[in-house]
Amino acid sequence: MDWSKSFMYSLHETYFMTEKRLEQRLAMKDGITFSQFLILLPLNCNGSASQNDIAEFLHLTEATVSRHVSGLVKNGYIIKHEEKGNRRKHILKLSKNGAAAFTKAHTAIEQELKNIFHIIPAKDRENISKSFELVLEKLIA
Repeated sequence: MDWSKSFMYSLHETYFMTEKRLEQRLAMKDGITFSQFLILLPLNCNGSASQNDIAEFLHLTEATVSRHVSGLVKNGYIIKHEEKGNRRKHILKLSKNGAAAFTKAHTAIEQELKNIFHIIPAKDRENISKSFELVLEKLIA
């Protein structure tokens, strides 16, 4: 099968274009980027995390996470603490500004995703989600 017409290419293109749209939407809001939002996501869900935890959660390298964290700390969205007994490991938490930026971005993202995917009936979205969960289970196993 021709790659440009394949299911995998459609997935790639859909994700890429959706991410691009979300980046544009967040840029208009003068908040955080979509990539920064993803870094803040596990902190919002878990209260705190190490850079390694975030990298594993997002399937990214620690170097990539580190670059984003540096900017988020500099902008006052993340508070960084050294872990006791391990000066190389840092625990990250959302600051008040980070929590506010996350909430604002989350609202904008949810609205944009509704705008993008409303054309797919709810039952079909549910079936697609279940199918991807099955594939993900297989990939993780």
